[in-house]
Amino acid sequence: MKRIKKLLALLLTAVMTTLSFSGCASDPDSPPSTSQENTVKEVTFCESWDFEGGFFSLQAPNVTNGTYGLYYFLTNFYETLVRYEDGEIVPGLAERWEVSPDGLTYTFYLKQGIKFSDGTDFNAEAVKINLDNIPGILAEFNGGWGLTSTLLDEVTVVDEYTVAVKLTTPYYGALQDFAVPMPMSMMSPAGYNEDGSLAEITKTKTLGTGPYMYDGQKENEIYTFVRNPYYDRGESDVDVFHVKVIPDNDAKVLALRNGEIDMIVGQANLTYNTFEELSTAPGFTAVSSDATIQSRTMGFNVSHAPFNDPAVRLAANHAIDTQNISTNIFYGVETPADSVLDKELPYCDVDTGTYEYDVEKAKQILEDAGWVDSDGDGIREKDGVKLSGNLLYATDQASLGDLSSVLAAQLKEVGFEITPVGKEQMVYFQDISNGDFDLAIAITNAIPSDPYLLISRCLTNTVIDNYLAQGLAGMENADELINSLNAMTNEDEIQSVYNTLLQELHDEATIIPLTRVKGMAAYDTNVISSYEFYNQPDYTDVSAIIMK
Repeated sequence: MKRIKKLLALLLTAVMTTLSFSGCASDPDSPPSTSQENTVKEVTFCESWDFEGGFFSLQAPNVTNGTYGLYYFLTNFYETLVRYEDGEIVPGLAERWEVSPDGLTYTFYLKQGIKFSDGTDFNAEAVKINLDNIPGILAEFNGGWGLTSTLLDEVTVVDEYTVAVKLTTPYYGALQDFAVPMPMSMMSPAGYNEDGSLAEITKTKTLGTGPYMYDGQKENEIYTFVRNPYYDRGESDVDVFHVKVIPDNDAKVLALRNGEIDMIVGQANLTYNTFEELSTAPGFTAVSSDATIQSRTMGFNVSHAPFNDPAVRLAANHAIDTQNISTNIFYGVETPADSVLDKELPYCDVDTGTYEYDVEKAKQILEDAGWVDSDGDGIREKDGVKLSGNLLYATDQASLGDLSSVLAAQLKEVGFEITPVGKEQMVYFQDISNGDFDLAIAITNAIPSDPYLLISRCLTNTVIDNYLAQGLAGMENADELINSLNAMTNEDEIQSVYNTLLQELHDEATIIPLTRVKGMAAYDTNVISSYEFYNQPDYTDVSAIIMK
C-alpha cells in the first residue's frame, strides 16, 4: 500500500506541475493553475461495496445494480443548486432564487464561471438537461428521495445563467428537495446520451462541479480520487483520497489499526462498541455529529393480528426501554427518542405527549384488554390468537441484530413472543414493500428530506412505503390531509396539518420511536488532525478533513 501511495504521489506531482504550466497559457478554457507542492496529502477510506455501479449522480437501484458505494461520497464530486446548512437553505450552484406568488415556478440565477470536471461550462442549459432526465432515468424510483422530481412540469432556459423550473402543483418542500444530492446533483451534459439515458463515460468518470473527481484509477480494489482542476471555490487540505473495498467491519478496524486505511465513516462501516473503543485508544479518535441525521423506529403492520389491536400497540410502547437501548446497544451515540420525527425538524415541534417506559403499566393495559397468559407459557393470548409475531430487520448493520434481540426481550417481559428475522437489505425492502412483516425496524429519511418525505409516504391508499402507510391507517381522512399539503403555501395552514398528523401518529401508537441517529467517524490521529461533519452528516466530506 505504501509503495502505491509513493507512486501516486510522484504521478500527482507531475500532473500538478503540468497543470501549473498550462495555467499560464492564454486559453480561457484551461483549468485554474495549481501550485506545486513537494508533499501530496492523501487519505484512505474503506467501504463494504465497490463502485462498479457507476459514477453518475443518480444512484438508484434500477441503474446501479444494487451497488451504492458512490452515494455517501456524492457531495465530493457533485453539487446542487441550493444547499442545506444548519437548518437553512443557502446558495449552492445558484447564487439566488425566486419563487412565483402561486408557488409553481422557481427561478434560479446561477453562479458564473463554474466548470464541470470535464471542462464543460456549467450553465442553464446544463441544469435543464439534468432536471429533464431525472424522471426517465429513475423510472419507478422517481420520488423516492423527494416528491419534487415527480412534480417537474417544465424547465425553461431564460438566459445562459437563469433557469425557470415550473412544477405541476405548489410544494412546500421543494427547496429542501433541490438541496438533496440524490437526485438533484448537477452532472455535465456529457454524462447523458441524446435520448436522456446515461452515457457510457459515467461508468468510469465523475462529471461534476465539486472539489474532487474520479478518472478511472483503480488497483487491487482501491479506487483513487484526485482534485478537480477546475474547482476554485475554496481550499481543502486533502489532495488525493482512496477508497479501499473491505466487506467485513472487523477487518476495517484492523486495517485502521495497522495503517492500511486512515479513516472509517458511517454506521454501516463502524460498530458502536468499536466506536467507543477507538474514542479512547491511543493514536485514534472517534467523533459523532451534533446534528441528528435520522430517527430509528420500530413499527407494526396493523393489517396483521394481533397488532391490529390498539391496546397491543399501546402496551408495546410502554414496554420499550429506549434509555437502555441507547446505553447498551448504541453506547450513548444514539440518544433516546420520544417522537417519531426529531422536534428540531420543520413543523415537528409539536407536543403530542410521550409514552414513558413502564412495564407494569404495559402489563395492565394488556390485562384490561383481555390479553392473558392462560397456559403459563409466558405468552399472552386472546380468543385463540397468540401475542406473537416476527420482527424484520436489515442485516447490513450488525447493531440491528443486537437491537432486534433486545426489543424481543423487552417485549417478552410483558407477554409478547417476538422472533427477530434478519434479511439482506434489498430483500428487506422488498418485504416491506409487499407488507410481508409483523413488526419491523426502520429508519426515517436523512435531513433535509424529512419531515416532507416521511409524511408523504404515510399515504394509506396509494402505498409508497408499507411501513409508514401503517402509521396513519386508522385515520379516515389521512390521505386527504397529506395531499392537501402539496397545494399549501401558508405556513400557519401547513403547521396546523402537521399538528393533526403528528398527534394522530402518536395516538395510533403504530410507530415506536427508539433513538436519534448521528453521524460517526473514527480516524488515525497521526494522519488526520480533525474532521467536521457535512451539514448532511451521512455524507463523507473530504474537504472537511484537516491533515496533520
